[in-house]
Amino acid sequence: MTPAIPPPPPTATPAFARRAFGIALVFLVVVAGLGTLLRWQAPWQLAGFQYGFFLHAHSHVAFLGWVFNVFFALAWVHFIPTEGRGAYRRLFVTLQVAVLGMLIAFPLQGYAAVSIGFSMLHMAGSGLFVWWLWRSNLAVPAARGALRVSLLFLVVSGLGPLSLGPLAAAGLRDTPAYALAVYFYLHAQYNGWFLFFLQAVLLQSAVRRGLAVDEQDARRALVWLTSGTVLTFAQSTLWLAPSGWVHACAGVGGAAQLAGCWFLGRSFRDAEIRLRGTLRILAGLAVAAFLLKHVLQAAAALPGLGELGSHRFIVIAFLHLVFLGVVTPALLAWAIGLGWLPDGVLTRVGSVLFLAGATATQLLLVAAPFGWPADFPLSSSLLGAALAMTAGAVAFLAAHGFRRNLA
Repeated sequence: MTPAIPPPPPTATPAFARRAFGIALVFLVVVAGLGTLLRWQAPWQLAGFQYGFFLHAHSHVAFLGWVFNVFFALAWVHFIPTEGRGAYRRLFVTLQVAVLGMLIAFPLQGYAAVSIGFSMLHMAGSGLFVWWLWRSNLAVPAARGALRVSLLFLVVSGLGPLSLGPLAAAGLRDTPAYALAVYFYLHAQYNGWFLFFLQAVLLQSAVRRGLAVDEQDARRALVWLTSGTVLTFAQSTLWLAPSGWVHACAGVGGAAQLAGCWFLGRSFRDAEIRLRGTLRILAGLAVAAFLLKHVLQAAAALPGLGELGSHRFIVIAFLHLVFLGVVTPALLAWAIGLGWLPDGVLTRVGSVLFLAGATATQLLLVAAPFGWPADFPLSSSLLGAALAMTAGAVAFLAAHGFRRNLA
């Protein structure tokens, strides 16, 4: 068993992790900018603009340039042993080459030879990351299970993209099988890799800081949340009007996840957690969105809600709830806690702009299926929300640079 070591104080956070977070912030600005460009196409279309090509760039950079890079930085601080870090540094550089390649290739050609090549390069690098971290890590017992479950979901998620080529070659691009392969990837990423890695970091940090964590409840939470995550993939198939047992799996999975949330909360019942300022707001928002996400998944299997849950805007709103409501606020909160972002004016302004844009986007997307008045400017309103998020991301990047210059 690897002994736990005390965490470094924020001012002593490894410089590599801070720089990695800075690179991730650059990609967050790019992601927000691409999102704004995509929103621009509804009210004012650009001639010759390939919406699907830019959408691929937007999603890949969001997953791999923003989330994966911050996860890499957090792993560097919490899980990666000192020995062998040179290999991790080289791997990080390779992963950035892959993300930049996708950022350039996808807008030019969509899914084609070059963009697929860079995607496969990142997938191979991710596999190395998983292998190295699985074999040797500094995870304390309370966090080790969540870390390994997250890594498993990262590996398994790759089966979705890898199956798209064979399905297309077999003439199944326009069939449910192709759509389900995409949904499988999204499910394993959003509900698996993203959320379980955040849980691992939370548990690791809490134990290393001496907070009281009930390891038995943490293990129970892991069992229920993992089982629920596997079963709730059935919810991605409800639009196909499947058999009753599939609906049952969806319902049981949703209930299991709620049980997992209960035990996860119980595991911190004796911990005295004191947060202040922007960190407290961001962390509170991430926890609230995490709970709302699981409540919505439990409700999605109820009769009569399946059709609403398959509406395109509702699906996008749910994905944004996880990405913009849980993951991104949590990552920004960790950045403040580790000293990568100062809790100053720029960070606060960025938080207000980004969260206001994210909230407005969610409200607009959720309300859209219920109909809007003919004269309501939905497209321009979504564009305004995207502009606010882009401005917020720029403010975060500026705050990070200002913190670096003071260091």
